[in-house]
Amino acid sequence: MGCKKPPAATTVFFGANDAVLAGRTSERQHVPIEEYKDNLRIIVHHLKECFSTMLVVLITPPPVDEEGRMQYAKSVYGEKAMEHLESRNEISGFYASQCVELARELGLPSINLWAKMQETEGWQKKFLMLVVVPTHYA
Repeated sequence: MGCKKPPAATTVFFGANDAVLAGRTSERQHVPIEEYKDNLRIIVHHLKECFSTMLVVLITPPPVDEEGRMQYAKSVYGEKAMEHLESRNEISGFYASQCVELARELGLPSINLWAKMQETEGWQKKFLMLVVVPTHYA
């Protein structure tokens, strides 16, 4: 890769978009859970092939604030807001568990962001914030 000195560490933080629900408007982002896990494995193997001494840390997808997402959708789209969310916290949790399981299988450290954030009361407002991209940038 042209590096004189390999990176000491890298983090791999995927899954939030992969975990959206199939059959919804964001379906094109959905990745089935086994494919998600296989993709993470491929990424880790590639990184280790390039830099065998580099520490790789897997980070789980974050939790989903379902109530906050629904409130936002209604504030933007009013009556046209979808009745069903694009993602669910429970599904994000399944993806998080696969990420942690893979880290164990590969002997890598992991950060279970999904679980850790939810240990704090009021995590939805303390740790998650809505980022709105103006349509002229999208």
